[in-house]
Amino acid sequence: MKQANSLLPLLITAALAAAGGWFAARNFPGAHDAEHVQKNTAAQCPMHPWVKSDKAGDCTICGMSLAPAGGGENHADSAANGIVMLPPGSPNILGVEVSEVKRRPLARTLRVAGMIGEDESRHGVISAPVEGRIISLAMNHDGQPITLRQPIATIFSRTLLAAADEYKLAFADGSGPALDQARRKLEQGGLVAEQILAIPQRQPDDANFSIVSPLDGTVVKSFVSEGRHLREGDRMFETANFSRMWCMFIVYERDLPLVHERQIVTVRPASLPGEEIRARVTFVSPNLDEATRSAHVRVVLENPGGRLKNRTYAEGTIELDAAEALTIPRSAVEALAIASFTRIGTSNLISLQFKATVGTTYNLQYSPDMTTS
Repeated sequence: MKQANSLLPLLITAALAAAGGWFAARNFPGAHDAEHVQKNTAAQCPMHPWVKSDKAGDCTICGMSLAPAGGGENHADSAANGIVMLPPGSPNILGVEVSEVKRRPLARTLRVAGMIGEDESRHGVISAPVEGRIISLAMNHDGQPITLRQPIATIFSRTLLAAADEYKLAFADGSGPALDQARRKLEQGGLVAEQILAIPQRQPDDANFSIVSPLDGTVVKSFVSEGRHLREGDRMFETANFSRMWCMFIVYERDLPLVHERQIVTVRPASLPGEEIRARVTFVSPNLDEATRSAHVRVVLENPGGRLKNRTYAEGTIELDAAEALTIPRSAVEALAIASFTRIGTSNLISLQFKATVGTTYNLQYSPDMTTS
C-alpha cells in the first residue's frame, strides 16, 4: 500500500510533463522548426546546385555568389498555387530580357515568286535604214553586247551610192541647198556625221557602206544573215538593256487589295544565292490572268555589272501595311524541343509560362526591383 502511494506522484508528474510538451509544441512551432529553418538558410550556387555552403560566399566552379537554398514559406505557397518563384539573379542566368508591351504597327509580310527579266521600256529594234544586200555582219549571235554607233553590218546599197555621188557633186560646188539636201538623204540612209564627212575622200571602187547601231544594249535576237537582201524597215536585230531589270511577281486575287505602289520588297534572286535586294513596287497590273486569277506586280532593280541574269527565278517578301496593335517582340515567343514559353516584362514582374512536360504547365514569376527597357 505504501509502494502504491509512492508511485502516484511520479505518474502525476509524467502526465503534467506530457501535457506541457503538447501545449508548447502547439503554440511555439519555431522551436520545433529551428533545424528546418537552419537547413533552408544554407547557401548554394544557382548554376551548380551541388555546390553548397553553410554561409555566404562564391561558387568554386563559376565564381557566382551563392544564393540561399531551400524554399521557405513563400516557395511552399508558390508550389501550392502552381507558381515557381525564381531567386534573385535567376532571370539573368536564364537569359530573360525585359521589353515594354505597347501599341505599335505590326510587321506583316506577303511572300511572292516571279521572274527577273529585261526592262521592257528599254527594249529596242534595229531596222534596215535603207535597201541593200548584206556583205558582212559584225553581230553574228545572240547575247553580244552592242554600243551606240558600233558597226553592225556592211551592205551594198544602190540608194546610198546614188546619194553619195550627189553629195560629192554638191560638196564640189560649195555649200548651199543642194549640199544640205544631199546630206539629209545620207542621214536617212543610216550614215552618221563622221561617215558623211568622209564621202568626198571615198575611192570610186568603194561601193560598200557600214551600218552602225543607233542604240546600245545586248543583242537578244538576230533576224539577218550574210548575203540576205534587205528592204528599208526590215528587222535586223532586237536588243535589250540589262543595266536595269524588271522583277515581275505573281500576286493572287485575294492578296491584291493588300499590295500597292511604293511598298518595300526584299528580292532573293536564285542566281545570287544568299543575297537580298531591297526595292519598291513600281506598278501593279490591273489585268488578271483568267486561268490563275492573279496579276503581275513590278519591281525595278538596278543591275550594275550585269550580275542579275535575264529570265531567272526570284522570290520576294512584300512589306504590307498593318494597323497598330498591342504587341510584344517576336523574340518573346520561343519554341524549344521540350518547352515553349512566353516572356512578358512589366515594371516589376516577369511572368514565364512554359510546358516542361506534356500536360503540365508552370507559371514562373520573378519580382526584382527593375524597370522596363
